[in-house]
Amino acid sequence: MIENKRDHIFLSYATEDWSLCEWLGRRLAAEGYAIWCDRLKMLGGENWPNDIEIAIAERTFRMLALMSRASMHKPNPQGEWQKARAVGAKLGVEDFLIPLNVEGLRSDEIIWNFQTINYINFSHSWANGLTAVLKKLRSVSAPRVLNEGRQLAIESTFMKTAIREESEILVSNCFEIIQIPRYLRIYSITSGPLSIDERRALRRGWACSDVTPVTVLAFHDPPAGVSANHCFQYVKQVAWRDAIKVDGIDSRDLVVRLIRRCLYRLMEEFGLKYSEASGNFFLPPGFLQNDRVPVILPNGRQSWFRGVGKRKYSTAKGGEDYRYHLSPSFDIVREHDEPTALFLRNRVHLTDIHGKELEGRKVPSRRKHLCRGWFNREWCVRTLGIAQMLADDDMHIRFGPDGEQQLIIGAEPVAMEVSHRICDELVGEIDETYTAWHSGEEAGTDDFNEEE
Repeated sequence: MIENKRDHIFLSYATEDWSLCEWLGRRLAAEGYAIWCDRLKMLGGENWPNDIEIAIAERTFRMLALMSRASMHKPNPQGEWQKARAVGAKLGVEDFLIPLNVEGLRSDEIIWNFQTINYINFSHSWANGLTAVLKKLRSVSAPRVLNEGRQLAIESTFMKTAIREESEILVSNCFEIIQIPRYLRIYSITSGPLSIDERRALRRGWACSDVTPVTVLAFHDPPAGVSANHCFQYVKQVAWRDAIKVDGIDSRDLVVRLIRRCLYRLMEEFGLKYSEASGNFFLPPGFLQNDRVPVILPNGRQSWFRGVGKRKYSTAKGGEDYRYHLSPSFDIVREHDEPTALFLRNRVHLTDIHGKELEGRKVPSRRKHLCRGWFNREWCVRTLGIAQMLADDDMHIRFGPDGEQQLIIGAEPVAMEVSHRICDELVGEIDETYTAWHSGEEAGTDDFNEEE
């Protein structure tokens, strides 16, 4: 017989499964069940046990274990499950631990000492999984001690106290375009029309726009290597702000296209590699020392993150290593049709450990496996690092010779001050595995402190 003071449903999960855990915790609280979850403390009622050992040993009525590929490889959830089984054995309660199969794991993907337990399936439908959990809890007469569970569940989502009338600086992933070359230069190809493949190759070696097979527009003269393959004749230059169209094409569209081409050439000159399959650039292995990208954080501290790294993806055969490469891409932000800012995105380029690009279903599954723990902070620091990597000492990204034809972009992101902020300390404990850079106490952690 379980003591009356055991009145909590303990939710054991890996960080990657937090979305389901959060949803499930609120739904159970709305049904009146007191929840023990380290990040949903207000759903635990008035007698919340702070110590995890006490919570499991003395206050837990049943433990719901979210079993996934992530939790199969993490010591904390597995330690909680072992503790729960020990407590259940001591109390003579065989179903003290109730496993939830989050991702449809096969028996051979589950650690051996949990393979014989019956699971509640959440892989096809969270709603059906919840129905099965509620049925199970009713069958064992789980105590429902939250008289205002629905209200608590709502308040845990919309906590007025978590919004403070305090100013905060928000950092964007937009970078100001400080100077755009004044003129569009027009060249004719006197050696004859170019084929589609030749035009494609031309754009790889010169930041230009081939508007016809015999006409090219650019901010700058062709590089020597390009001039050696084709004969170009300078025709004229046009002040694009004074022209609506150039060679029949909207001048602003041409400028946006050329800015993007300049950035592509900058990345290639800097040493990034180009993927023909995806059309994106990426950081190659060994490009930076230890594949670390240094970064100055918003709080002024110095840190780093990995631009290239390796991960292991669990499969039916036990596991498969893959490599990820940070892959920056750019869009141009217009205001009143004038290009004003650079919008920097970071993607990931995925290969096997030999450098062969992944294809088909492997790409989204590995991308999800890699990035599901990357939130705003993680993407922000990678954006800052890439911009700073491409910048010179005065924090400007430059392309082209000095003077009015040089493209100049600020490497410090556009930031704004807002009058209210979210009080992060009320949300729950921060997972230092992913956010150590934010506190500034340990430079160089994660991917930021990724395993070597």
